[in-house]
Amino acid sequence: MSQFVAMLKPDFLLHQALYGSVVMGFVCPLVGVYFLLRRLVFWGVALPQVSAAGIAFAFLLQGLGLNLLSGSEAHEKHLAIAASLLFTGASILFLAFLERRGKGVSEGRIGSLYALAWAASILFVAWNAAGETEMLGLLKGEIVAISESDFHAMLDVFGLIAAALFLFQREFLLVSYDRDMALTLGRKALVWELLLYLIVGLTVSLGVMTVGPLVVFGFLVVPPMAALPWARGMTSFSLLASLCGGVSALAGFYVSYARDLPLGPVIVFAACVFLALSWLAQAMLGLTGRSGAR
Repeated sequence: MSQFVAMLKPDFLLHQALYGSVVMGFVCPLVGVYFLLRRLVFWGVALPQVSAAGIAFAFLLQGLGLNLLSGSEAHEKHLAIAASLLFTGASILFLAFLERRGKGVSEGRIGSLYALAWAASILFVAWNAAGETEMLGLLKGEIVAISESDFHAMLDVFGLIAAALFLFQREFLLVSYDRDMALTLGRKALVWELLLYLIVGLTVSLGVMTVGPLVVFGFLVVPPMAALPWARGMTSFSLLASLCGGVSALAGFYVSYARDLPLGPVIVFAACVFLALSWLAQAMLGLTGRSGAR
């Protein structure tokens, strides 16, 4: 308990990593609820890996000796984010286009994209040993080295994302649940869809740069699944999923810090514990209800 109290003090050495993880835990599930709503859970699997492939592509350019990544470490990180956004945004638009036209099996397309992105990530970093080291850190979800400036920039961006998701919740819900009804009501469905895709791309790309694809995937999918049985509307669904993600991040960080374990896998494991508890509680309530009805 003393270690947990020490973590919450302002002078805690890893306070940026702690608060950054918790912010990611709060915000990513707000995006993930739309994946469940639109029955696109597999997007949460493929897009973080596509984002990682974009980062690996930036390392490829560095390995080839191109001057695009020369300069300060911050400059290199910004270019890696740009590559991640480019890959993620292009993939989202491509998947959305095929989804709208109904071409092929959705799961097959997303599975193929995931396999391609994973293979591309490995091939890209093979050109640069330093890139391989960086990608290994991403896969483990190591956020401990986040700088003060990156931390505050992350807070600003994710704060805007969370505000937009709640401010435009009705429009995003309408175009996600019934696009034809949105058009009938005179809403600019395409504009709202593009804005939602932009938010998804930003969340995934910046999340992967911060905590890695494994943690982002976990935050996008697991907390919303844990919250879904207890939601009574879109607002409660979003708030419960966000709370589950934030608490999972806090608990995972504590266990990782106390036991000297890799941060990313521990956070995902903590989120899965909440999911298991949610399912267990639902099953127990179901059994109680059936026994009371006899």
